Amino acid sequence: MPRLLLYIIAVPLVLIIAAAILVPLLLDEEKILALAASQVKQQTGATLSVTGASSISLLPRLGVSLEQVSLTMPDETQGAIQAAALNIGVQVLPLLRGNVAIDNIALRGVVARIVTEPAEPPVDTTTMSKAELEAFYARRQAKRDKDGAAAGADAALAVPLALEVASLSITDSRLEIGEAGSEPDVITIVALKGKHLNLDGRPMPLQATLVLPGEPPVEIDLDGTVTLSQQTQKLGITELAVTATGVLESAIKLSTSGEVDISRQIADLQLLADIGSARAEGQLRYASHESPQIDATLQLNQFTPALLALAGPDAAASEPAGGVDAGDGEAEDVTLPLNALRAMDTRATLNIDEVLWGAHRVTGLEAKLRVVDGAAILPRVTGTVHGGKLSMKANLNARQPVARLNTQGSLEGVDISAALAAAEVDPILAGTASLTWKLHGQGNTSNRLVNTLRGPIDLQTENAVLQDMGVEKMLCEAVALVNQEALSSEFPEDSAFEALSVNIEMGQGKATLKPLRAKLADMRLLGKGALDINSMDFDVTFTAKLLPGLAKRDPACRVNERIMAIDWPVSCKGNVTGEPGDWCAVDSGDIVEDLAEYELKRKAQKEVEEKFGEEAGEVLKKLLGN
Repeated sequence: MPRLLLYIIAVPLVLIIAAAILVPLLLDEEKILALAASQVKQQTGATLSVTGASSISLLPRLGVSLEQVSLTMPDETQGAIQAAALNIGVQVLPLLRGNVAIDNIALRGVVARIVTEPAEPPVDTTTMSKAELEAFYARRQAKRDKDGAAAGADAALAVPLALEVASLSITDSRLEIGEAGSEPDVITIVALKGKHLNLDGRPMPLQATLVLPGEPPVEIDLDGTVTLSQQTQKLGITELAVTATGVLESAIKLSTSGEVDISRQIADLQLLADIGSARAEGQLRYASHESPQIDATLQLNQFTPALLALAGPDAAASEPAGGVDAGDGEAEDVTLPLNALRAMDTRATLNIDEVLWGAHRVTGLEAKLRVVDGAAILPRVTGTVHGGKLSMKANLNARQPVARLNTQGSLEGVDISAALAAAEVDPILAGTASLTWKLHGQGNTSNRLVNTLRGPIDLQTENAVLQDMGVEKMLCEAVALVNQEALSSEFPEDSAFEALSVNIEMGQGKATLKPLRAKLADMRLLGKGALDINSMDFDVTFTAKLLPGLAKRDPACRVNERIMAIDWPVSCKGNVTGEPGDWCAVDSGDIVEDLAEYELKRKAQKEVEEKFGEEAGEVLKKLLGN
């Protein structure tokens, strides 16, 4: 493609030299054009034809004006060029001294056709076996090594003549790119202007307006200064401002500088981008034949989906992930983007001021990422979420047929109410929480990964308050029934915990409490049960140990030895999104049975003590567990 575009400029140079040679022939246009065609054929192998009007003038400067010009390359895969009009002006005196000093080149209605090799169909790796995947990675590495060794062998910028143009203008033109026999993609060149064009590495100011195909079309405006060296095959970007409209509601603005090694397909760039309300700044290296293929260090004020461009061109060509039916009552099951993961070769260091992670807001996010051959590794992720300090690492390994996830980390001092509200769950619990986890799972869909997660999660809270569920009131009502009295005091509708901790074991799509421990002012709770992480249904049973201090709450809530000796069962069942007041109830039937059992044991102990003494009674008490 670079060679073809440079021929647009090289061909007029051939015409000028042909004109200079034939000036003594009194400007015989037919001979000039014939010689020009011969020179073009000799230098490039291309066929030049002019079917429209043509004129050559000598004063005040040498000028060539052609209409309906076409240049056909010897191989159709090299493309073709047509122009409705071409005008070129050359200084006469330097030409007589053997130098070509072009004042201007103006082209209108240029159509440049580039025929590409048929694109290989995207490789579907989702059905490959372990051996097939290993062969796939090996073939890709071998191709990369081969292409890398061949890079730079051909001079991509080689043109038959030295290039020196004071001013270039191309208007109302287009670039057609496509496979043979297929409809091409059309890039419209609304206008392109350049000054001091050369291949010697000297600065060249450029301005261009392009329109890329799409719905809607995307308009690109470029303004900057570049250098181009035929000897080193390098494009230097001193400063280039790019504005794209039509991609998002607001324009995308990019400022970049750096160097592009054209023959080796390597770009080292400094970037400053405004993408809507997001701003990104940093460095990016693209090396087509190296690993990592993309290496970026970026500072952003907020996360933007444009970061997905870091996946690289191979991943972008992979088919998008799709959803599958999850079944009634379950969240949508999303297929993991296995093809994209297996195509990526990216390393990135990201510092992001704000990230919306689903419904949760993470600030001060710092992350390192490495993706290669299907393995996505996050060796370090830190940030702040709902006031808590996040520190974690994760590894999604999709190198083999079934993806495996490993993650561990901690979140310290998170605001429980804020976290629940962000998850669209009523803030039934207030306070702060700290948790640690170490989980692993496997599967090629989101639900499969979640349902196979296994491992421990430990949760500790401070100043925890359960909203709209008065545990003390509920148990005191049960005690008052046993005492055959009525409560006379007002009880708080909330429950303030002196301590609350949960040991959770993940497995089979459930979070199992092993166990939950809670301490209130005058009772202790021990809970066991499980939460279905797909439906958010739970079924938990608590046993409560009552303490003498309950009597301070209400006289009817006084406890004696027999009440304190039994475990008071509390059953809780429902859905996290339901009403907390409907979740739990004291099992009165079990209490009556426990009290009756306790009374029988107490009477048996008393009879033994009366007959055999207190020591025998104590022995019996231990045997009976009373």
